[in-house]
Amino acid sequence: MATEKSFMPSEEEIDRLATQESMEEARDIISDMELKLQEARTNSRDGAVIAKDLLQAASNLRLKVRAVSLPGLGALTHRLEDYLTSIRTIEKPHIADLQHFSDRISALLDGDELPATDIPSVVRDLPRKRTFDVEDISTVEIDVTLVMPQRTAARVVERELAACGYRVSTVLDPFEALELILETKPDLVVTGMVMPRLTGVDLACALAAMPSTRSTPVAVLTSLAPGHPDLAALPMHAGLIRRGAQFGDDLAHVLQRFSIT
Repeated sequence: MATEKSFMPSEEEIDRLATQESMEEARDIISDMELKLQEARTNSRDGAVIAKDLLQAASNLRLKVRAVSLPGLGALTHRLEDYLTSIRTIEKPHIADLQHFSDRISALLDGDELPATDIPSVVRDLPRKRTFDVEDISTVEIDVTLVMPQRTAARVVERELAACGYRVSTVLDPFEALELILETKPDLVVTGMVMPRLTGVDLACALAAMPSTRSTPVAVLTSLAPGHPDLAALPMHAGLIRRGAQFGDDLAHVLQRFSIT
């Protein structure tokens, strides 16, 4: 008796279905975030609770879209999560900012194409993180990517850079940082020395080796003294920022060296 052959989908079909499922789940997350923003507009829920829920949703969204090959989507979702990490309670100014993020991400999920050459300018046009409560800090259009796995330590460095008026985006994983740096083309990369899987020197060397990033200014943040053997492979053009009392002076020197003002 002949048996009916079972259908075995191709690898391309499996990938297509997986991508489609991830995009549908991403749209569901965005829809849920829109509902939470509406709750914030109507004050129907506590702002601190909404902020916590939105951060969790943004984290889920960033992880979900890693399976989707849409230029710029990873950078946009990372910036959304990074923006929300500095918010303890949702207030009126946050709602407009978050709506901007939502509209941009929704457009990509709905089929809008974002040319690779436009990604840096689109990312720079996103709302800045509200690191300070005061409004008298002069902002400049300098985009800094901070690569540090220790979130508490990263906040200290981020605050120093934000005090200079720079837009700062923090990335915890060095491999994710490589992808984001390639897409967003920051004006400066500041990386911690001790990180999982890659050191700060490894990351600086990787960026120096790629034609598309070799001109990107890079500085390594470390407690090691200049001339330490672990820093021997650091590219000659890379900067060095020492932790402790020298931090401010070293940061100023790096900014001056790369003509970042």
